[in-house]
Amino acid sequence: MTELKISTAAGVFDAIVSGPPEGRPVLLLHGFPQTGAVWREQIQALAAHGHRVVAPDQRGYSPGARPQRPEDYRIGLLVDDVAAITEELGWSAFDLVGHDWGGAVAWWTAHTHPGRVRSLTVVSTPHPRRAGHHPAHRSGSA
Repeated sequence: MTELKISTAAGVFDAIVSGPPEGRPVLLLHGFPQTGAVWREQIQALAAHGHRVVAPDQRGYSPGARPQRPEDYRIGLLVDDVAAITEELGWSAFDLVGHDWGGAVAWWTAHTHPGRVRSLTVVSTPHPRRAGHHPAHRSGSA
């Protein structure tokens, strides 16, 4: 495992990376109040099976991506971060795993970018429709 800095328009995201560069890409999103380090055992296991695994510290957790205004933490911006991170990594499609708050971001990312999210695994976070936060239940954008 190595540390990586991923530069995007929203800032620089710290991440842990492992596995062969040509491996099937997997992005792991942590929960609150954790960081990407919470995934260390899963990173090792997935990398051992040939996956290219990246676990970024999300917005607010990476020192280089900590906006001060609360409105800069809207779910749509967090989804944009996932898209920007994976684009910077050169991943046109990827497997996505999220836990807790990372699970919410993962659900919305899969909804917003269905052609890019190859598979979705969410741990301990209900589907937004069950939680009453799905776009079908709202007027306007996320």
